[in-house]
Amino acid sequence: MDAENIHQVFDWLWTSGQLSEQDIASLTELGIEAVINLALPTSSNALSGEADFVTRQGIAYIHMPVAWEQPELHRLTQFCGTLKAFEGRNVWVHCAKNMRVSVFIYLYRRLCLLESEETSVHPMQEVWEPNETWQTFIRNALRMHSSAPLILHQPQSSYHERS
Repeated sequence: MDAENIHQVFDWLWTSGQLSEQDIASLTELGIEAVINLALPTSSNALSGEADFVTRQGIAYIHMPVAWEQPELHRLTQFCGTLKAFEGRNVWVHCAKNMRVSVFIYLYRRLCLLESEETSVHPMQEVWEPNETWQTFIRNALRMHSSAPLILHQPQSSYHERS
């Protein structure tokens, strides 16, 4: 695949940087049923016509743009709800370089799946060390949800981490 920073987090969940048209054409071979894009349409490597390429493959496409310099907590809640809506299906989540996505997956694992810090850092620690903006976003999300976790998923036996 052409996308950078590809990681399979669970049997059903993959993450990466921007997908190419060729990558999208190969998603059905992996059984992908939904693509979630967290990048802005103005990202330097955005794929023009991505929604059309994905939906022509018979795959659901959700564009949930997250501003790089000002990520918003309501997008995290929306993201977790979207993963819940696609429970039991194979999902690919991407942004420009898998930096936004890796933070969202980290928080999803911490706040929705209630996984440990040690487990949740995959794939974020392999992709990058969040800058101050994203460290603040993480702290705010953890603080905001510390008294009321976003328990949207109960891990199933088929939902296990890939090493």
